[in-house]
Amino acid sequence: MSAATLDGLSLLEQCEAILQATEAEELRLRRMQQTPPGLFIFDGHQRLTHLLLDCISVHAEDPENDTGQIELELPFSHPVAQWMHDDRGRMARGEGELFHIDVEHNGVRVTGRYESKVVKKDAKGQRTLHITFLTDYENLKWVDLWSNPFLPSIFQFPRIFLLAGPAIWALKTSLFLNLLRIYSSAWQIPDDPLDPLHWLDGLDMSTWDIVIKPTSFVEDVAAGTTWCLVMSRWQKWHDVSEMIMKDAELSVVTRRYRLGDPEPWPGADIKDGALVVDIVDKSGQMEGAANGGTWFDGLTRTVREIGGDFIEDTEDELTGQPSWGAEIADMFHAPKGYPLVHFPADSGIETEFTTTPAKGVIINCGGQSAPGVNEAISAGVQTIGDLVTSNLNVNGYGIGAQGGAIDAVLKPFYTDTVLAWMSTKLVNRIAQSGSSHYLEYHLDLPGKAYTLSSVMAIRSGIVATARKKNGTVKFDSVGPYVVGWPGSGHVYKGDRGSFEVTGDLTGETHVQRAMKATFDWSHEDFALWELEFGRKEDEDPIARLMKEINNMAKAASELGVW
Repeated sequence: MSAATLDGLSLLEQCEAILQATEAEELRLRRMQQTPPGLFIFDGHQRLTHLLLDCISVHAEDPENDTGQIELELPFSHPVAQWMHDDRGRMARGEGELFHIDVEHNGVRVTGRYESKVVKKDAKGQRTLHITFLTDYENLKWVDLWSNPFLPSIFQFPRIFLLAGPAIWALKTSLFLNLLRIYSSAWQIPDDPLDPLHWLDGLDMSTWDIVIKPTSFVEDVAAGTTWCLVMSRWQKWHDVSEMIMKDAELSVVTRRYRLGDPEPWPGADIKDGALVVDIVDKSGQMEGAANGGTWFDGLTRTVREIGGDFIEDTEDELTGQPSWGAEIADMFHAPKGYPLVHFPADSGIETEFTTTPAKGVIINCGGQSAPGVNEAISAGVQTIGDLVTSNLNVNGYGIGAQGGAIDAVLKPFYTDTVLAWMSTKLVNRIAQSGSSHYLEYHLDLPGKAYTLSSVMAIRSGIVATARKKNGTVKFDSVGPYVVGWPGSGHVYKGDRGSFEVTGDLTGETHVQRAMKATFDWSHEDFALWELEFGRKEDEDPIARLMKEINNMAKAASELGVW
């Protein structure tokens, strides 16, 4: 309620008006929490086929930057269950073997494609159909980044795809170019090769099933997004982007466009059911986002910057009140980088907080000389050898230029000895760790040193060995907060929340991003959302890093010069 609406009212009237507004808002929140989910079933062509008003249960998991699952349970006698079970009938009617689901609640739309189904019969003879859907992020795991998406597979030059720039622009561009290859390339055979018009279909993005929300290079530079190097030799886009998005704390947003929705971007010409892919920075990690604090000093903030060597990060703490740039429009619009929800120590929620110190203060990598070094030495040896041996005579016979032979003998001794290794000392980490610490961490990178790939490998090594604070908070939507899409809820996947650890005498407040959203609905558990804040490492960060480095090194070594 704005101050303007209270002007001219007495103090009692102002209090009554504020009370009415508060009660109306609380009633709206309760209605949102108690509203059952909307379940919409679409055929293989993304055409709405069924509005599902009755089911036994639905369970949806929507993790950050990965594929989740939607599980639906129906009585087998239900008409929709029979339609889902009738594979032959759907294909005969032209509806397609696949079918899709939209789960909508509080503005959130979790969409997925049918993966498997099971018919179960219990001891009482009751039969149920259990259907598993994979969320639409799975589509991005089925797109490869070709070395050159503009050329046919039989001729791929250059041998590796390289694109440097701010991360959002670079990742979107690399994905768009390969969608362009799939949907519109002259080298890609259309779905109906005998129809001449289908050869031109791909040139119209309104026919694409997956579209990219545009972000220009200038916009991303102005936003201050972390720079990256996208490098691939026929790898999956998801595999290439995983470490980049983790480093820059970016969130992939996949949302099916349905008729009646607002335009994904001004002037968008896309079909009903198209999957709109966006990459957003909800963390504000480079912009002085809230990262903790206490009750005494409020939220603390840090500005993260990449040093002049483009390798090591530095963080400067900011003081004073957060500046959000604009007044909050309403309670459902959180400023980027700052938590709108807070869980005090006595809130009764389930918390888990894990801290891992930074390990290693020197990062070493390499093994092969920088591009051109071995070749320059070889050329020098051959030139000098030719000059020296051209005028030599043995028993009156000239032996001729022998630079090549000399080079062949000396090559094992000088190859990969000059500019073949890189060692990066992390000055800030040394200052913070204390005088007794782990010393060196070696990256097993078989590529060439002093190249873009080696710099990115060192940066990945710094991220994997850096200090980590992972706090996990689980809560359901029965409490004071509504889990929902921006504009319809307080918080959702990718947004920040703050919490305290029970018994922590320091009173520290931890700020973490929501990394996974889970929705459950049944007759017993009515529309319960659950959010998990903080990333749980299912795999050792070092082990994951080595997989990333090996993929990068494999592509780089095949290129031969990076």
